[in-house]
Amino acid sequence: MISNSDFEKLWILYKTEGEPKGVSINAFCVSRGVNYREFNKWYYKMHKAIVPLEIEDAPVSGTQVTVEPSDEEANQDLQLKKGGIQVLIRTSDGLQIQKRGLTYQSLVSMVEKLEGLC
Repeated sequence: MISNSDFEKLWILYKTEGEPKGVSINAFCVSRGVNYREFNKWYYKMHKAIVPLEIEDAPVSGTQVTVEPSDEEANQDLQLKKGGIQVLIRTSDGLQIQKRGLTYQSLVSMVEKLEGLC
């Protein structure tokens, strides 16, 4: 019996290696020696609770507003430059994704990549 984390790893591997080459998930499972029915059952059990993500207060492309920051805002900017945005995602099956030092653009890129896995 394959564990949830094994199925999750298989899914990520498929999204990064199989799908770009046009390989079906069924053929990918067979090539890896995994029963497709078991994978499919796991997939629908684990991925039915995916919630869409909306980013609020995103900077608008192409517009620039020049405002002198207050001391508090300048301090927050300094902290952001030092550490950036930190993201921690934990799934119910124990998979953990953690990324630190992200800029807004790299956060958007990460979300787009994660959406591709869903």
